Amino acid sequence: MIALAPWTDRAGRISWLKLAVFLACCAPAFWIAWQWRDGQLSPKPVTDVLRQTGDWALRFLVATLAISPLRHATRWNRLYVVRRMLGLTAMAYTLTHLGFWFAHENFVWWTILMESLLRVYLLVGYVATFIMIALGITSNEAAIRRLGSHGWNNLHWWIYPAALASLVHYFMLVRLDATQAALMAGLCALFAGFRALRKRKSDFGVASLIALALFAGVATALIEAGYYAFATGVDARRLLEAHLDFSYAIRPAWHVLAAGLAMALARLARDAWKTQARAGDHEKQRAGDLP
Repeated sequence: MIALAPWTDRAGRISWLKLAVFLACCAPAFWIAWQWRDGQLSPKPVTDVLRQTGDWALRFLVATLAISPLRHATRWNRLYVVRRMLGLTAMAYTLTHLGFWFAHENFVWWTILMESLLRVYLLVGYVATFIMIALGITSNEAAIRRLGSHGWNNLHWWIYPAALASLVHYFMLVRLDATQAALMAGLCALFAGFRALRKRKSDFGVASLIALALFAGVATALIEAGYYAFATGVDARRLLEAHLDFSYAIRPAWHVLAAGLAMALARLARDAWKTQARAGDHEKQRAGDLP
């Protein structure tokens, strides 16, 4: 039984990394439940939970996309053991979000059907949900054996369309503040750009990661400014200039740039450590300490 627990490895031993990520995955659900029990939500708690579960579904989806870039930057291969857990958590919050949408509509299925057909943001959300379900039910060893490595990887490439549909759904629901939506979009651009680089070259250095960080930062600024220009009619140039004003808030583009540069710094530190370790081995060889 313990071998089947999500915080254990294949041998049934506790993996502290998996345990920590498992607790992090559960924490938002417990926090939302506590808020509801403690009366900290609004007079319409179902609406609050609907919003929060949607937020966390997208956050965990972005966290899933982050695993490969972080593994490349740090060469910490054990990160891969939590990617499936993060993806399944994103699916779980997505389905919970969908369930609370049904509850928000009082489970009146005719109304739900009509709303779903008439509102584009709901159709886009359903697309993201269906893709997440397909990815979730094939996130197991049996599916990998059945589909083959190539087929399984081709199927799970659809996590990027799922993220895109989720972002479109999110932006269409934004009323006034698109900060978090822009941040998630920028991080997705960063991680999708990383995948594009990996398709062209299996390995690349710090310079490529810095260029990717700059690209993702600029893309985030353009996405945010474009959204506000479309939604409010404000001059996009003024919105872009606002990114240089730090007196009010640091815009999402800078956070995305920092995330990209952090990956480059991690890669630089890893390369420096490898060079130092290699030099130490050579010194020991010359001293006769190593064969």
